[in-house]
Amino acid sequence: MNSKADVIAVSTGLAAYPQDKSRWFAAVKRERLRVVFAFYSPDGNEIAMPIASMSAYLKRDFPWVDVVLEAVLILRDADKYSPENYAKTIQALDADVIAFSIMSPHWYPMEPYFEQIKKLMPDLPLVIGGYQAMLSQQQTIENPNVDFICVGDGEYAIGNLVQHLKGTKPGPVDGMWEKLIDGEVYETEPHQIGDLAALPFPDYDVFAKADGFDDVNSSIFGPKGILVLPVMTGRGCPYRCTYCCNTPLLETWKTKKTFLRKYDPEDMVDELIRLRDLYQVGYFEFWDELFLSNLKFVRAFFEIYKEKIHLPFSINSRVEVMNEKFCQTAAEAGCHTIWFGIESGDEEFRAKMLGRKMTNEQVLEAAANCKKAGINRLTFNIVGTPLETAENMRQTLRLNREIAPEHFFFFPYIPLRGTPLYNIAKKEGLLLKNKKELHYLSAANDRHFTLNMKECPELLTAKEYDEICREMLAFQEANNRLSYTDGMAPEAEPARVEDKSFSLVDAADDVGAPDSPQEPSIEPEIPMEQKQEKSLFKGVMNLFRS
Repeated sequence: MNSKADVIAVSTGLAAYPQDKSRWFAAVKRERLRVVFAFYSPDGNEIAMPIASMSAYLKRDFPWVDVVLEAVLILRDADKYSPENYAKTIQALDADVIAFSIMSPHWYPMEPYFEQIKKLMPDLPLVIGGYQAMLSQQQTIENPNVDFICVGDGEYAIGNLVQHLKGTKPGPVDGMWEKLIDGEVYETEPHQIGDLAALPFPDYDVFAKADGFDDVNSSIFGPKGILVLPVMTGRGCPYRCTYCCNTPLLETWKTKKTFLRKYDPEDMVDELIRLRDLYQVGYFEFWDELFLSNLKFVRAFFEIYKEKIHLPFSINSRVEVMNEKFCQTAAEAGCHTIWFGIESGDEEFRAKMLGRKMTNEQVLEAAANCKKAGINRLTFNIVGTPLETAENMRQTLRLNREIAPEHFFFFPYIPLRGTPLYNIAKKEGLLLKNKKELHYLSAANDRHFTLNMKECPELLTAKEYDEICREMLAFQEANNRLSYTDGMAPEAEPARVEDKSFSLVDAADDVGAPDSPQEPSIEPEIPMEQKQEKSLFKGVMNLFRS
């Protein structure tokens, strides 16, 4: 791999940068600069791949920077990780800058943390990155406690920031927006890193505790008793699902040929061998948005993995490529579980409203191919989406009952700014005002099923939604049987995904937040004509306009 990036993107055609209005240029006087990274973990997970990548880049190219991680792990200790106590922890770390990687569903619960940090440390620059900053730029930079937002890939941008703080690189922090002393915002263009070979592999040491990884929760669904390590073989997804943050990112990517990025298969396997031996890894989870975005890579990778790694793994896939041959090849390489999205059991609704064009026949065939190969199936399903009917939801449950996956997972739809489905919900007047309490993963665990949009009684009442969600929960609890006992680990406890994101209060603004990650055919289209009979919903157009 290259030891250094050949080119670091620089914004062009911008107004002159008013350096005299920067509060932070050359603000750090001491020899070593300390960056504290943070993210919000309401579900117990303690690994964040963007932070691992930025940490590796800083450690390689900026040896005068010390990197510290202090995640908000509220499931571990709610009192310790309250906003007030967390701010005191950050103060004790003596940081020069704190940088949060935030997914949009976590924006509202994180705002009190920003406020407390600034109360205690008004001279500490606060940076927001992640999907929240990339897709909800104005909302993010308008928070009075935020000083910078990273609007694209973060590695080169964080490198520019530490040089800016030290005063060694005049000009703006390229790849970020900066709030100036007079309140104005200086904007630069988002970085889009097309060559992963220019970056080091992610740094996992940043997540380790005093006893290594013995006390690090690195997986939600994975087996207990062994180290499950999440890894990524690349970035990007070619699909345009209407509910997914990938879609607006793909639309704004300047050079589409570089959007789907993979490591070299040999380099990737060498890195996995290093990780396996260094940390005594027992299982790999591939967290790529879509592991199968490049089938040429996958075929080569499976061959080398099978020969050299000898560990079970999970991948995120699409039913369109899960033919019998692929599933058999994956199983021979060690694939233990495939995660795949069904989202809705109504194939017409799924195609027109969600941008998922596979048929139910394809879904059933893919699931059968998995089962025949001996691979576990974990299905993802969304409920409560714009214009969904009670019958749509029932079809989702019926299809999953027919498949009988080893793990059935469903979660409520959350409107994600910038996505086509968010725009439809906004156009139809479905977005809620004065509400921050958006139930996400917590819904099933708390048995609290409420719509995250306005109720449409003509299509789906709040009562029907609650009743069908409870049927889904009963199916989940009675049938989930994902097992890891085939000679590799003790019997896993039933997977229970907790999430304490939203037990908050009402807000004054339109709910227009959250984004979550998700899932080759790179063309938009699908002219949309909503076929519900109710006049309120006629004329839903431009499904894929972001």
